[in-house]
Amino acid sequence: MYWYVCWVFLAPAFMVFIFVFYFVRYSPITMGAYHYPAWGEVLGFAISLSSMLWVPGYAIYYLLSTKGSWSEVLRQGVTPVIKPRMEAVMAEEKARLTCQDVRDVEMNIEADLSDDSCDSYDSKRCLGEDL
Repeated sequence: MYWYVCWVFLAPAFMVFIFVFYFVRYSPITMGAYHYPAWGEVLGFAISLSSMLWVPGYAIYYLLSTKGSWSEVLRQGVTPVIKPRMEAVMAEEKARLTCQDVRDVEMNIEADLSDDSCDSYDSKRCLGEDL
């Protein structure tokens, strides 16, 4: 729930705030007594916008091109469709069977998971045996 709130509400709100704040507090660029020409500032804004406009641009495209009601399209758009790699699933299962910490199997896929020691877990509890 934390990541959902961050990605759907907080991150966009902060980006909009920073963007609007920059334009509200805008003053022409100078260096000492030299004032940069307007075309230079326009070029700077164009370069900045060339990377920023893709996110809201794609959001508008997605909303207009996806079939369904607005609520269905919005729900589908914010629902992650990440599928874990088979190697990660196998490494996680192997780690569970060998009593290793499975919190970060994606990063430790190449690690040797054949160690039978259960340093951080009780082996009987880890393997599901009755106590």
